[in-house]
Amino acid sequence: MAGRGTKKVRFFHVAVRTAYTLLPIIANNVAADGYFFDNERHYSGKLCQRLATDAPNVQAAIDQRLAEVLQGIVSVMTGVIVAFYFGWNVAPIGLTTAAILVVAQTSVTNYLKRRGMRDMLLAEDASRIATESIEYVRTVQALNRQRTVYERFRIWTSLSIALSSSFVPFNFAITYYLGLCLIQRGYTTPFVLFQVVEALNMASFTIMTAAAYFPEYMRAKLSAGLMFAMASLRPRIDSLSDTGLDAPITGQIDAQNIHFAYPNSGNFQLALNGFSLTALAGKTVALVGPSGCGKSTMIQLLERFYDPFSGILSIDGVDIRRYNIRHLRKSISLVGQEPTLFALSIKENITYGLDKNDINEDKIKLAAKLANIHDFIESLPQKYDTPVGSRGAQLSGGQKQRIAIARAIIRDPKILLLDEATSALDTESEKVVQQALEAARTGRTCLVIAHRLSTVQSADLIIVMREGKVLEMGTHLQLLQNGGLYYKLVQRQK
Repeated sequence: MAGRGTKKVRFFHVAVRTAYTLLPIIANNVAADGYFFDNERHYSGKLCQRLATDAPNVQAAIDQRLAEVLQGIVSVMTGVIVAFYFGWNVAPIGLTTAAILVVAQTSVTNYLKRRGMRDMLLAEDASRIATESIEYVRTVQALNRQRTVYERFRIWTSLSIALSSSFVPFNFAITYYLGLCLIQRGYTTPFVLFQVVEALNMASFTIMTAAAYFPEYMRAKLSAGLMFAMASLRPRIDSLSDTGLDAPITGQIDAQNIHFAYPNSGNFQLALNGFSLTALAGKTVALVGPSGCGKSTMIQLLERFYDPFSGILSIDGVDIRRYNIRHLRKSISLVGQEPTLFALSIKENITYGLDKNDINEDKIKLAAKLANIHDFIESLPQKYDTPVGSRGAQLSGGQKQRIAIARAIIRDPKILLLDEATSALDTESEKVVQQALEAARTGRTCLVIAHRLSTVQSADLIIVMREGKVLEMGTHLQLLQNGGLYYKLVQRQK
């Protein structure tokens, strides 16, 4: 018993170590670039499916059951040798019937392997829908259309188990029947038949035990292949890289003749087509124009989620690809249209991404005051320790946005990126958030993207874009006097 317990502990160790394969997979996902997530195979739901099911599948197949399978292989070899030693003319009978069952089991197993890959891909789609649309009950209910596929897989799995369970009785019956025929003809004796059958019996029981795990091993084999494939992926832009410059950044942005298209654009339509701009350090530049003209793409490139196909994008005269990517992103803060808050406290959300050594109460409160959210936080019973709920469900849209602004400010970035930061807010919330943004912009290079042109009138430079190109640029008054697209957009919003 002690030996058996030790064996289980050892193989449990192996299983747990295999589960640690998740670590490089998670690291790869965290470090991945925009190219990775644009691939439909890497949508969030499918990645969650990989992480949630593959490691348990592999672990289930290589815990103590692996020891039993290895033990079974040795038992089969021993049983066959003993059977041939005592009855060379009877042993082939049992082995022949065993071979027939093995062939049948192998056929079913091969089907399960082929079917399993298709069903795992279907399961990824189901998981993606459930993960990304769980709040839509009808969408989740629509997953019932997968029932036919899983029912078919269940039938074949049951057949595999039935074959493995019937292995020993079937082999006994055939071997005893044919053995009795040999005894009647004088080719062997009852004692030899009994010895051979018992030897093959030992082998058959171990085969049956191992065969019961065949469906699990098929799932484990498929899961292991997918896991190791994900672990071996290397992003074009490695967010965890330690290489590159970490020189101080002041914030001047220069883009020269930038061309770029998103990888999943079917007709390879350029999002930026020869785009250029210069944003001096400490100045505010606004990008405006119709939807799809390439405004948000510039933010994606500055954060190095992607790299341009051609042209040079530089900060302080240095190509951004030469900077250490973590150093670059520490110098940049982004406030988007939909603030991303985690199921943590307000304090933890504001300090999210900061090194522990950089966190102190004074910095947190100063950032909150600049973001016009400090007074509201102080009015709460738990103050800065108040949980915000899943995705900030306990807060209004304006409150969430101001916490996101505080998180951007506390990093003391040299470059502030504002991507439609007020477009989803009502008029009253927009005024409060806009005041917070004005304070956040002070002393920083700021790139603002906005549809509401009233929010960018004070910008030092306004660039009007269309089809990935610069159509016109100037201050608010200059562009109004030009009477071009900007003038028409302003008139349309009045």
